Amino acid sequence: MSKLNYVTKVFASLAIAISINIGYSATSKHHIPDAIAAENTPVSVETKQLIERLTGQWQLAPSVSNTESLNFIFTADGKLYIVSTSQKSALALEYQVNTNNGQIYLDVLQGGFASRTILDFSQKGQLILQQLVIPAVFQYSSPFSGGFFLPNALFLNRISNDTSLPKDLEIIPLQSGVSSARQSEAKTYVGSMNRAQQAFFLEKNYFAGNLETLQVGIPSETANYKYQIIVLDSTKAVQNIAIAKSDGLKSYTGLVYLAKTPNDPEPYTTTILCESLTATRQSPPKFILKPLPDCPSGYEKIN
Repeated sequence: MSKLNYVTKVFASLAIAISINIGYSATSKHHIPDAIAAENTPVSVETKQLIERLTGQWQLAPSVSNTESLNFIFTADGKLYIVSTSQKSALALEYQVNTNNGQIYLDVLQGGFASRTILDFSQKGQLILQQLVIPAVFQYSSPFSGGFFLPNALFLNRISNDTSLPKDLEIIPLQSGVSSARQSEAKTYVGSMNRAQQAFFLEKNYFAGNLETLQVGIPSETANYKYQIIVLDSTKAVQNIAIAKSDGLKSYTGLVYLAKTPNDPEPYTTTILCESLTATRQSPPKFILKPLPDCPSGYEKIN
């Protein structure tokens, strides 16, 4: 499992649905953490005792669906590190313990993201995190396409009272996983536009000049991307584009073009999908049409 897949999987394992959604847009992404923080009254004796009980290192109990060795390190000052011992990397978060009507909640915060889980301890002293769901931002992310299913609860065993981090540990920012999930939307949409253009050309013998004509059900704009079509030659090639709207996201472009094989005079359509080498909000250059087109400058071919 790659470090990026590990990050996505771990954060998904912590996302909880108790009338809470995750804020994604620039205008709303801080509302949820602020709302959770606002619940915090002055720390009670009960909450202090819970934090003391939580402080230390906990290891995720093995299960059929989980083979990754993960340690959860809770510090007394509200920091949470989820450590992959095999990857020698950790996800850095913050946490709060809240109580409401006799129920204990563990609220996990990172930037504009927040999740809530019901916290409990078993008679044997296991830490139990309940009501786990996959957050919407990760539904199109590749780690879940392989059949990863979340359990109804996570069970963790205390392995140490020590809260110090292992040496030579790489701290991975959550944003890398979030960006990957958002970029999955763009890759999926541009790939769909490419395939739709192939079908459109097969029926019409020319390429669609806009999304409305293409009728693929993809909006011209989402929260994270703008989608465009540039006809390079109505009977030879069309370029499909996803331009990032936010900093930190890569942009994507696809080409559908007419090609021929040496042994078959009948032309056929084929496609290319390209990803920007770095995050960019600029429109990609146009493809240069030739027998074997390459990705535009600043872009690389992806599957």
